[in-house]
Amino acid sequence: MMQEQAVQQNSQIIDRLLGEQQEKKSAGVDTFAEDNQILITTSRVVSIRYRIYFIVLLLILVIFGNNILLPAWDNFQSTQTEVSDINFQISNFATIKLKSDADQKLITKIETQQSNIISCLNTRQNCTSIDPALRTNFSFARSYIQLNNLTDPKMFVNEKILLANINEYLLRDPVTKAKNGLINKIAIGEPKQFFWNLYYVPLKLNITFDTKDALLSFIDNVEKRVLADPNYRVLYKIDKVNYDIANYVTQQKVDIDLNAYYYTD
Repeated sequence: MMQEQAVQQNSQIIDRLLGEQQEKKSAGVDTFAEDNQILITTSRVVSIRYRIYFIVLLLILVIFGNNILLPAWDNFQSTQTEVSDINFQISNFATIKLKSDADQKLITKIETQQSNIISCLNTRQNCTSIDPALRTNFSFARSYIQLNNLTDPKMFVNEKILLANINEYLLRDPVTKAKNGLINKIAIGEPKQFFWNLYYVPLKLNITFDTKDALLSFIDNVEKRVLADPNYRVLYKIDKVNYDIANYVTQQKVDIDLNAYYYTD
């Protein structure tokens, strides 16, 4: 009887030990699973955190590039361009100075020999007394003499000078002083800048000419001759003449587009 009780006790002890070991194993498995879950969660948190850091860093780089690097590069490029322009101007300064000196000498010759130039252009007299350097620059000399200041404090351009020049100079024969045409309409446009302080104003004229010779007299006044009165001189360039050359002996109304050039102080 006592032996059976001992065997039973031993069996209970063994079962208890086995149960405790099973509980320890189960607890160990649960602990391992919890540790793995904690590691996975931590890894995800760290990964998300690094992604956020990367995005923030990328945004900082973009902002830095747009606000600092790109403007700095643009300024560098602009500075390089300015330096290149300055170097080009310095390297060409001698040439520009020589040309400027030559132009100034030419202008001085034009001013001192102006009367002979006008006489040669208008009457073909005193041409041989003109400096040889001016004979090859007659077009420039005439343009310089004709160019005037047409500005007016009340208007963009002094229209009175333009109208007086057209009526009393362009529309008169240079020899007989008789009218070579009858003006029907004048339209004066808005002034436009040509270069620096040089401007031009477009004009549209409709003029009745009795013959081809009257039209040619008008064109010669525009392109070849110089008005004696310096206060009413105007430099013109003809753009278009609408004339029926087949009916040159009949009276015609002719449309003429031209530009009047002038300078401002």
